[in-house]
Amino acid sequence: MLTLFRSFAKSPFALVIILLIVLAFAFTGVGGIFTGSGTAVVVAGNQQVSVRELAQAFERELQRVQQENPDITRERALELGLGEQVLQRLTTYAALEAKADELGLEISDEMLVEEAAQQPAFRNPVTDRFDYDTMISVLQSNGMTEAQFQAELEGDLRRQQLAFALARGIPAPEFLAQTRLDVRREQRRIVALLLDASSADAIEDPTDEQLESFIADNQDMTDNNGLPVFEAPEFRAITLVRFRLSDFVRDVEIDEAMLRETYDYQVETGQLGTPARRSFVQLNAPDEETAGTIAERLAAGESADALAAELDLGEPVVLEDVEAYEVPDTQVAEAVFAMEQDASGAVEGRFGWNAVLVTMAEDDQMPSFEDQLPELREESARADALDALYDQIADFEEARAGGATLEQAAAASGTPIEMFAPMDQYGRDQSLDIDMQRYSQLGQDILPAAFEQTQGFAIDLQQYNETDYFTVRVDEIIPAQPRPLADVRDIAEARWREIQVDTQLQTRTEEALEQLDAGEPLDMVALTTGGRTESTTTTRSATAPNFGRNVVSRAFGLAPGEWASVQTGTGSYALISVEEIIPADTSALPASETDPLRQEIAGEMSEDVLVSMQQALQREYGLNDAAVDRRLAAQALGQDPAAAQ
Repeated sequence: MLTLFRSFAKSPFALVIILLIVLAFAFTGVGGIFTGSGTAVVVAGNQQVSVRELAQAFERELQRVQQENPDITRERALELGLGEQVLQRLTTYAALEAKADELGLEISDEMLVEEAAQQPAFRNPVTDRFDYDTMISVLQSNGMTEAQFQAELEGDLRRQQLAFALARGIPAPEFLAQTRLDVRREQRRIVALLLDASSADAIEDPTDEQLESFIADNQDMTDNNGLPVFEAPEFRAITLVRFRLSDFVRDVEIDEAMLRETYDYQVETGQLGTPARRSFVQLNAPDEETAGTIAERLAAGESADALAAELDLGEPVVLEDVEAYEVPDTQVAEAVFAMEQDASGAVEGRFGWNAVLVTMAEDDQMPSFEDQLPELREESARADALDALYDQIADFEEARAGGATLEQAAAASGTPIEMFAPMDQYGRDQSLDIDMQRYSQLGQDILPAAFEQTQGFAIDLQQYNETDYFTVRVDEIIPAQPRPLADVRDIAEARWREIQVDTQLQTRTEEALEQLDAGEPLDMVALTTGGRTESTTTTRSATAPNFGRNVVSRAFGLAPGEWASVQTGTGSYALISVEEIIPADTSALPASETDPLRQEIAGEMSEDVLVSMQQALQREYGLNDAAVDRRLAAQALGQDPAAAQ
């Protein structure tokens, strides 16, 4: 069965189907105030999404997003709707799980083991085989326990089983595939009369009055960057004081002896590396000999529960994935953590003898001082630089509080001061040339602040870039105003000519279409309009020079002999007609040609079924606008629960 799942998942339409059912709830939305109680953010049948589940799923998704986009903060991710996306996904999973329970779908232990062993991330890089220790390491790095992974894997497989049962049961009729293939391979011979700037009449040079009138009518015209063409933006001259952590880090000297002390302290307090962990089963025994015998039987595979019942030993103690401090008996802990995986033996504890079998052993991993040195240097330099930065800020602010100007406060604190000639909100000077370096330094935070201030007043110190601070004063404001004709003549004339040519060709195209519809020969119309004729034979999915996607698409909607006009660009038009429809000859094609199309159509039919199932689950489990406890959802996502009421 699992092999069938995996084969299905690789089919051309499976990803669309599975993704569709996961995201389907997002299209209808879930919101409102849940009327239940407890820790359920949302309930679907006998399943629920708890506060803990939502919080953990959101944290994992946030970490994934931040690995790809380190600048995305938690707050920004919430603003972009990441929390709602995770909630909708978990809601969909809960509904599918509930339906799987009702249908009695189960996943065997063997299937879980087989699926886990197929995960590439769990393969040992040396042997290229599944490795338990590698799996545990990968799970820990992703903030998951083995039990959590098993539960999620079982849920994934059950949902796949449900979707698979619906998706693969709808065969596509052969005639549908044959019809689609006929449509795709049908060809049309298209003839076109092309009119462009080369066939337009000469345009006389515009007068100043014409250009000024054109500019006045097109004040909102922008360039390729979306910036105004005919209007000079507002410019502002500013005085800027910045406190940047990077400036202070360069001046920090590091004492390596202090770094060694820091490393030793981190080792002693458990801040570095990963501690040793063990899983083991423990049975109390009356004496050393009996403990040894029981340990041997445990190692041979006998059940701890069965041995305890047979020998009247009491309940076995089973500890999973624990550190040494989590073992109640320190003497047992010392012995167990000295044993390897699958080792067994008699261990004397504080309260007597015990038989012990170690089922999992993971030793501690500790980076060396040399390995940690770059990070220690960076952390130490950053800490010292932060202290120096805050000291300089304190001196600067103390001077300002005493009535000093920006210049005086900067001098008193030893802070550089920067003065910028008038520039717009994109960092361009009055030549309107773009300085990308200046914009990258000022454009995101500083310039927006400067363009919100009144002239002559320095703003309070503001934080930006997480560690840096700035204050700015606007010294001069040059209001936005129309640019002189001399500065924009070239671009105004070019745009004016484009419009003149386009208007002329549009009129000529309309006249030519009337002639062709009246039955005049194409060659004669081409001669009178100054256009040129071209032809091509193509399928509906192909293109050719001068026969782009819009031309071909329009042609496949025409009847033979019918004419239509298509604008192919600014100042470029095509008058097209279909001379011949060439049917596809697919009658003798082997099944291998139509099988992919049948799969494609079957996928589309399955999508319809899955959408219907999603809608039915929504109705059955009441996943409407009253399905979510917004207070608990806000709590799980680290937001203010009161604000969500």
